Amino acid sequence: MSKHLPLAITIALAIAVSYANIGGLDVYALDEAKNAEAARAMYASGEYVVPYYNGELRTDKPSLHYYFMSAGYSLFGVNAFGARFFSSLMGVLTILITFLFVRKNFNEKAAINASLVLIASLHFNFQFHMSVPDPYLVFFITWAFFSFFEAYKTNSKWQLLSYYFAIGCGLLTKGPIAVALPGAAALLFLIFNKDLKWKTIWRLQPFGGIVLSVLVAAPWYYQVHKATDGLWTEDFFFKHNISRYSEAMEGHEGLFVITLAYVFVLGMLTYLPFVFQSLKHTWRNRQNEALLYCGLAVAFIVIFFASSSTKLPNYTVPAYPVLAVLVGVYVSRLDNSWLKSLGNRIGLISYCVLLIGFPVGIYFGIAQDKTIFSLTDLSYYFALLSVAGILILYFAFAKKDILSVIRVNTAAWLVMTILFFSVIFPQVDAQNPVRKLIPELDRSAHFISYQRVNAAFIFELERVVPRYVNVEDIESAMRQYEKGYVISRTSYQEELSQIPGLMYQSEARDMFENPTTLIMRWDRTQ
Repeated sequence: MSKHLPLAITIALAIAVSYANIGGLDVYALDEAKNAEAARAMYASGEYVVPYYNGELRTDKPSLHYYFMSAGYSLFGVNAFGARFFSSLMGVLTILITFLFVRKNFNEKAAINASLVLIASLHFNFQFHMSVPDPYLVFFITWAFFSFFEAYKTNSKWQLLSYYFAIGCGLLTKGPIAVALPGAAALLFLIFNKDLKWKTIWRLQPFGGIVLSVLVAAPWYYQVHKATDGLWTEDFFFKHNISRYSEAMEGHEGLFVITLAYVFVLGMLTYLPFVFQSLKHTWRNRQNEALLYCGLAVAFIVIFFASSSTKLPNYTVPAYPVLAVLVGVYVSRLDNSWLKSLGNRIGLISYCVLLIGFPVGIYFGIAQDKTIFSLTDLSYYFALLSVAGILILYFAFAKKDILSVIRVNTAAWLVMTILFFSVIFPQVDAQNPVRKLIPELDRSAHFISYQRVNAAFIFELERVVPRYVNVEDIESAMRQYEKGYVISRTSYQEELSQIPGLMYQSEARDMFENPTTLIMRWDRTQ
């Protein structure tokens, strides 16, 4: 077998899961639609300093992901594929550098297993199907994590430059968090490794390195600060960083354990029978510097976001690649004696019960949603996991073959991931209100919105849709154009119905949300 074959297969699988049907799913989710539209506005206007969403200053994130999406639009057009192309590329690159890091510091078997942890993780791959900043941040932080360790071990100047350059790119992607995560992981490693010495610090050049990181991002930060008279800077740093950490925003709050569930259950669901044992294995073998470093990186990310007031599943995704290192190394060392442990057997049985019951849970989950309740047949696809659960029990307890257990489990989730993006979710996605309502509208008419508007409509229409907050402004806009539409919510239908000449057009409930999108119209040409 060629020595390059494992790497080639890893790349092929990474491409398969990262790019699975990225052009066949609508840009619908709120954050995705806002980011994709802000990038579209940049691309259309040629204004690459100040980001705007629907004609208003957007201060949520820095600009680097907008540039990648603009490049995607230039190459593939303003569509879902163009918006997501480079997000998916970040997924492939993250898996690739994880494989290379583990192969260099452990062995090829561990590298294969570590990359499969990411390839078979549905939640990990979901992130790289989104036109949001997170795919880019995850890649740059992972690059920084691995570059630091290589620089520390080999004294490579190129790896050290890569470390600080990656942090600089992260600063331009999502801000200070790109410094906090790799910086804290490096500091904790030096402390726990008993190497926080002036000689080591001098060798790692943190002061000059931070200057380099800042120089990567500072030109844009300065330009946007100057162009907005400091408004972007103030809103981004105080509202979207400090306030988001100290106060729960947009209802995204929860207990400390929610963050643990996001990382160790949602992110590592495929390898759930092994993930906690891998943490135990890491602690017992902490004399191994690579394991110690990755373990500390995971611990800091979890603790940092668990202590944040705002909690979202995507926040902790930067922990997945370093956690995949720990799981991959642990799994690569397993033999059939693992099945002799009572705790391991109980954990594996519980996991198989979860897999076998998956279709039932999905069935009732779909049935409870008012938008997609008619799609309960989709639960049948998840029977694949039930079959995998039965096979895992067979190989574990009849054959006592741990290698077959791992292979069946990973293969099932890999196929399930591709099925999810290619077959299952497209049918769910087709129920979104943009897909239902836009085809029946005259795109040449004038569009405005009242109070609240689903961001996906703005991206789909590829234009600014002025938002008004009082009825008088709606009436004034209607006098300026012979025909048009008002996009709003059904909760505002009563007050909109009082406007002379404004008639009900259609409505559709927003997916996974309580609001229902309302379309009203006027037409003085009839």
